[in-house]
Amino acid sequence: MERVEASVAQRETEAGEEEAVAAADTAQLVRGGMLLDNSGFSWNGDADGQCPICLEKWSSLSDASVAVLECGHATCAACLCHMRESVPATEERQDPLVPHGQSVTTRFQCPHCTLLLDPATVDNLALQAYQASDLLRLLAGHLATAVAPGLHDAVPAMLVHRRLDAAAVEKELFELISRHAVGAAARTSGSLDSRRKQEVYLEARRPVVALQRELEREAEKLATLDKRDDRLGPGAVSAEWRSCRGRCDELRETLRASQQNAAASIFATLNDESLGMGSDAGESEGLCIDLHGLHVAEAKAKFDELVVPVLPVLGRCVVVTGRGSHSKGGEAALREALVRHARHRALRCAVMQGNGGALEISLPVLDE
Repeated sequence: MERVEASVAQRETEAGEEEAVAAADTAQLVRGGMLLDNSGFSWNGDADGQCPICLEKWSSLSDASVAVLECGHATCAACLCHMRESVPATEERQDPLVPHGQSVTTRFQCPHCTLLLDPATVDNLALQAYQASDLLRLLAGHLATAVAPGLHDAVPAMLVHRRLDAAAVEKELFELISRHAVGAAARTSGSLDSRRKQEVYLEARRPVVALQRELEREAEKLATLDKRDDRLGPGAVSAEWRSCRGRCDELRETLRASQQNAAASIFATLNDESLGMGSDAGESEGLCIDLHGLHVAEAKAKFDELVVPVLPVLGRCVVVTGRGSHSKGGEAALREALVRHARHRALRCAVMQGNGGALEISLPVLDE
């Protein structure tokens, strides 16, 4: 009840007053660790504090993305994105913690001081994340050159979709390259059977997967260690924590290089086998993603991760599903499930003429 009264009182105080809105480009995206070592920027908080939304300690978010707002307050980027998703730009929603019937709504605002935030703040932070990541720009540039011009413009949208998790988008771009290479090869060469496609994909991914697993193990270990070792003096850092943190940083850099090399290897292998994967954008027929062989639930998830974010930029792409000739009863279950899934998302979807195992996905025409 106290929360309701406080919220209503605040609204009454603010009624009739024009509130300031923080400009979208005033927020900064930093690593959580920068809050701990005071790395050259001003923010209003405690290094031993926590995100005001998820209540995670900054010390446990040292490698996560954190948004420092115009007011100087900080929140983890994923929480800020989640808040933005829950308050659409065109409407305000009833606060779920306020009893039904009270006219108190949630707003996109700083969780500390209630400074209103521009809805475009998250988009601007996504652009910052893209510009700060060498690997994201390299992978996106490779895709834009060899697959579809302008594809790099879709990366900020992928970052928003992933709540500014650059590492997750790096993995998705690498998978986008892999699945495009296999899908394009399947369309341009009848000689590349499913076994050979899988060999190309798995061979290039093997070192990447091994590094990802090793990094996950080290990150889990780091999360269990105490950073401080007061036996060495006030504020002293534990030698074991420092060593484990250094190993994580080293693995991240190695993983980025491995992803870049694997992506180049996939394209080079398929080019060498004359499978139509030219490096000239003019030789490409656009983005083609192979989801053949996945279970329906997996394929839907990949569709949402890899296709939906890039469509606003590319306008169209091809999804390879297979004709279903090896499915039970010979029915194209995956193809039909993805047709329904795409249309449920208000996208245009049609089986490609002359190729019953591929779908053409595109944005709807506005006047339809």
